[in-house]
Amino acid sequence: MAPPRANPTHHPRLVLPLPLLLLLLIPTAAAADTALSTFSYSRHCPGLPTSPDLPAGDSLAGPALQLSTGYFSGGGERVFGPESPSQPRSFSLLPSSVVRTANASLFHVSATLTVSGGRRRFRVGLDGRNLFEYDGQARHFRPRLPRFTGRRGSITFGLEGYYSAASGDLCMVGTGSGRAADGTPVHFLPVVLRLGFPSPANLTRPFVTGRLESVDTITPIEPVSLVAYAEDGYSYAESASCPQPPAERLDELQVFEGRNFSCAHLTSMLKPPFRLDYQSGGESTASSLGLHQRYMYVNRLQCKDDGAVRAYVAFANQTDGSRYYFMLGEKAIVADGFWDRQRSRLCLRGCHVVNSGPSRADLAVGECGIGISFWFPAVWSLQKRSFAAGLVWNTSLKSGEAIAACSSAITPNYRGNLPGLRYNYTKVDEAMKYYEKSGLNKNRKGKFPDSSSYRDMVFRFFVQKGGGSGYASPITIGSMLFDGNSLVAPDTFSHHVTAGMEQRLINVSYDIYYVGNWSLESFRRRHISAEGIYDTKTGSLCMIACRELNVSSDCEILVTAQFSSLDAKVTQHVKGTMKSLRKKSDPLFFEKLDIASYGMYIDQVDESIWRMNLESTMALISMTLACIFIAVQLLHVNKVPEALPAMSITMLVILALGYMIPLVLNFEALFKNSNKQTFPLAGGGWLEVNEVMVRIITMITFLLQLRLLQLAWSARSVDVSKAESWAAEKKVLWICLPLYIIGGVITWIVHMKFNHSRRMLRQVVHIKPVGHAFWEDLVSYGGLILDGFLLPQVILNAFSDSKVRALSPGFYIGSTTIRALPHVYDVFRRQHFVPSLRPSYMYASPHDDLFSLAWDIVIPCGAILLSVVLFIQQRRGGAFFLCSKNRKTREYEMVSTVSS
Repeated sequence: MAPPRANPTHHPRLVLPLPLLLLLLIPTAAAADTALSTFSYSRHCPGLPTSPDLPAGDSLAGPALQLSTGYFSGGGERVFGPESPSQPRSFSLLPSSVVRTANASLFHVSATLTVSGGRRRFRVGLDGRNLFEYDGQARHFRPRLPRFTGRRGSITFGLEGYYSAASGDLCMVGTGSGRAADGTPVHFLPVVLRLGFPSPANLTRPFVTGRLESVDTITPIEPVSLVAYAEDGYSYAESASCPQPPAERLDELQVFEGRNFSCAHLTSMLKPPFRLDYQSGGESTASSLGLHQRYMYVNRLQCKDDGAVRAYVAFANQTDGSRYYFMLGEKAIVADGFWDRQRSRLCLRGCHVVNSGPSRADLAVGECGIGISFWFPAVWSLQKRSFAAGLVWNTSLKSGEAIAACSSAITPNYRGNLPGLRYNYTKVDEAMKYYEKSGLNKNRKGKFPDSSSYRDMVFRFFVQKGGGSGYASPITIGSMLFDGNSLVAPDTFSHHVTAGMEQRLINVSYDIYYVGNWSLESFRRRHISAEGIYDTKTGSLCMIACRELNVSSDCEILVTAQFSSLDAKVTQHVKGTMKSLRKKSDPLFFEKLDIASYGMYIDQVDESIWRMNLESTMALISMTLACIFIAVQLLHVNKVPEALPAMSITMLVILALGYMIPLVLNFEALFKNSNKQTFPLAGGGWLEVNEVMVRIITMITFLLQLRLLQLAWSARSVDVSKAESWAAEKKVLWICLPLYIIGGVITWIVHMKFNHSRRMLRQVVHIKPVGHAFWEDLVSYGGLILDGFLLPQVILNAFSDSKVRALSPGFYIGSTTIRALPHVYDVFRRQHFVPSLRPSYMYASPHDDLFSLAWDIVIPCGAILLSVVLFIQQRRGGAFFLCSKNRKTREYEMVSTVSS
């Protein structure tokens, strides 16, 4: 943005009418407001004079002033909200153009600055249909986690100004707009940005610092202090030294073996948080470095192709998602060094980061003399399964006191990239003793998960008493290593692996993540490492486990589990225990925890997907047939006109409501894609198409049913002689309405009686309680009324003693079959498919009708009985089952009214 010119061009001869002149002045005034930054640059940035831009052909590449992420403080909570530990305040500066000027050291810069505050988080509950989702990678159902949302104050500024390569100063002015954390919009906020770039950046000057100030005197915001890790023009120091690590850590993986050094690969491997372990005489070093935090983050890492590396390392007492932003942490270190290709480790020399001003963003570099080293262990064990490990030490101390902290990555996500990784079992013999003593070796019938179905050995569990839940995943089975649900096995060991898998007892190791209330500990997420044996013939798992404590670990824990048979039709496919092997007087002792896993095996998931495809097709066919049967009835009333007034209005209203209620409940889903399916399926597209088709056909069926109701109503209303039919219809209502109301009261009583049991079940499996409202049971009861849709017609025929074939056989027999088939299918489904806690039923859903072994027998028999009675009524008269004397009297009365 160039400064305003001294002689602006004008047109004195141009004369405009007054109204047109006023219209032109309005946008001109607005443009004058938006140009505030142009007129105020010289006043707010006096230290950086303006200079004309060079022609485009003479322009050379300017400095890269981009800051992808930084931290800011100030600005006020009204605009940016309170600071969140999991999502700290951040800013980014993205230059759109950097142009050389007539002044060789001055650059004309245009950029976008985005300043975002912390998010105010709100919990979003889960509804009853979305408590489980399908894990496409693990191929099993798992509970969904609660979602959080909230508003985040964010303002984007369009800025222009000048940058001095000599001093490293950047000054820009402009305006911004956005939305504050309290929800109010922010428009036309004029500001001035001043940043100081280190020129060049090095170990003692690695930060870009500055301030953002409002120049609006009407609604100003508080000054904002900015700090970021410099991303360009870094001058690396001399190579750092790499001392010899302890003997147990000599075995290191060659992560870049056979290929050149990759900065992106190294960055991804050091991204997980590291847990600090203050042991082995490192207390003196820890105190000298001022370290007492639990976790360490390599928050920013940059490097060159030749292996030069620099990093910003932050320390904190909690793990969260803030590592994706620029972290201040409770303590921080800046370091640079090199990647040692021969030893396959990273060697860095670091300095303390200190606060140099009143704001948290005022950072500077203090004393140096810190050594940092990272490597990737090649051998894992029960207590040492670190994907990445490292040391931090004070270089001024003796070599025996050099260890300040030993770090291990919490989430090993890159095992698949390290083919040389091996596992060393150390607790198998101890686990074997408890295996034989506990009776887990007793023979059981069935086939159980083994190496060929290792994904079935991954399970999510719930603690049945005391609260808690967790997730267990195998790390090794025999000599095979797993990365999540993927097998990692070198080809050279494939024969050994196959031979080991033929044994009955297999060595295994697990990673267990548990959220629960341990004795003397807070209710928070814990990591448990375990190893032991697995019996492929009985599905029994027996392991010795270690849990992490604040300064040590507790390895006196026994974990046992029994898998159900792969062909078992049960929802609880794993049950087991976690118990302490310590004495009750020990402070680390905890009561036995009974665990259970509710889910399905891989083959059962495939069967469930096949079932859902089948049910969606059956639902489509069923609704299509219902539409056809109503059309058959419409053709029937055209051929038999006397059938219309003989049809029960109550029956037609019940059928119309049966089609209308699903349409009302799914009205929104009728016009846009519903989110009812919360898991990707192989036939997911076909399921969605079927759902849409079912809704469309339901709408057509409902309209046809309304047409049938309208014809029957009109036929009675037009013909005054049909008063007897209306009288019979009233008798139908007097019988059916009390019957339906009594059924509704019984449904309410049953709902109140069993709702407590449902709540207890949810507490046992620790699913978020969802309201099982009375109306849901009422809808299911409505399905029972639909099953007996012929009852009003049978009663009407009995009172009117009509022989008119009001309903065509295709209509009432076909509709009865449609209502009975779901109950027949439910019997088949119970025998051939594994039920789950929250199954997804596309057909014969408990939300639409009453389903149980008793109802599956009673309802079809009752529907068939009504069809048989109606069939006889339409041939022998509606009151055929009444005594003959009363019938003859009615017939004589009807004949006496006919004149001879």
